Amino acid sequence: MKRIFVATLFGLVAGGLCAAGAFYGQMLKFSIITLIFVLLNRAVMGFAIGVSGLKLRWAWNGILMGIAVGSIFSYFLFMNMGPSPMPAVNFFVNGLFGLMIEFFTTVVFRQPAFALAPARTAARTAVV
Repeated sequence: MKRIFVATLFGLVAGGLCAAGAFYGQMLKFSIITLIFVLLNRAVMGFAIGVSGLKLRWAWNGILMGIAVGSIFSYFLFMNMGPSPMPAVNFFVNGLFGLMIEFFTTVVFRQPAFALAPARTAARTAVV
């Protein structure tokens, strides 16, 4: 439970950084709806990283989950900005945000990913 909370909290922090950079750099026009969407997208990214059960090294888990969940934001940019470089750049920046969230969750706050039970395998019998 602690891991989910920490990851979601850092997702909100990442959302604040993302929104500040996008608004300050005039990549997005400021509106309350856009701000809420950015914060919510990054919070969901943090939550997904927190509950992720993928059996990957922590860095790859953050990158993969960041790209997967953040692709929604890239799609939003594509629908609002059209075919420009911004949605494609954002697609890969999502991986960096995911890596940052996972780093602070796993390394700094020492909340490792959930240990999954080993998969059960059916006993194989050879017919002789």
